[in-house]
Amino acid sequence: MQKKLVSILALLLTAVLVVGCNTSDKTGDSDAQQNEPSNTAADQKLSGNTAGESNEEEEDTPAANDTNTEDAKQPQQDVKYVQKGVDKTEKATESASVDQSYKLQQLPGFTLTQEEPGKDMLVSNDDDEVFMRIETIEASQSSFEEVKTTMQDYMNAVGETVALTAEELAAFKDVQNIEGYVVDFDTEKVIGVVFEKDGLITKLTIHDNDEQDLTDAMLNMAATISKK
Repeated sequence: MQKKLVSILALLLTAVLVVGCNTSDKTGDSDAQQNEPSNTAADQKLSGNTAGESNEEEEDTPAANDTNTEDAKQPQQDVKYVQKGVDKTEKATESASVDQSYKLQQLPGFTLTQEEPGKDMLVSNDDDEVFMRIETIEASQSSFEEVKTTMQDYMNAVGETVALTAEELAAFKDVQNIEGYVVDFDTEKVIGVVFEKDGLITKLTIHDNDEQDLTDAMLNMAATISKK
């Protein structure tokens, strides 16, 4: 009888231990799942940071382009001239002829346009009757004397000519040859200049009036003419 009781107690104890072990295992698995970190939020945050860094890199690109734009600006230089007895100095910007093989420093307030093939017009923005016609010829295709004769014929047809002095043409440096004439009217004047420099013969025809008085400004711009 005692042996049977002992056996029954042993069986009961074994059953309790087995149930307890199973419950512990399930509880442990559940706790492990609850304690396991979720990657969703972290992954989203990491993805967001990566996108932000990518956007910052893309935003840096226009800054580099701005730098390139600054570097691409046209060369500038100071041009001095006299207008109505007042000495002036302005920043001129390099401009190039579309059709001819020259460039020059252009003052603000003027527009350089093509009049016809082989002839350009540098026109005052304030008065389109004040302008400088520019014609250039390669020295290998003509001569200074031939171009000067053409200019003299035109000036003689305009009126009584007076030769420009060396002082009036002082803006032109390092020229091989130069000659100029002026025809004065009451309030207007026409100036013709021919000069040769660096294998380029340039003929200028200037129309000006007392109200604008831009002859010296145009001559000083013309003095900057050079081959492209």
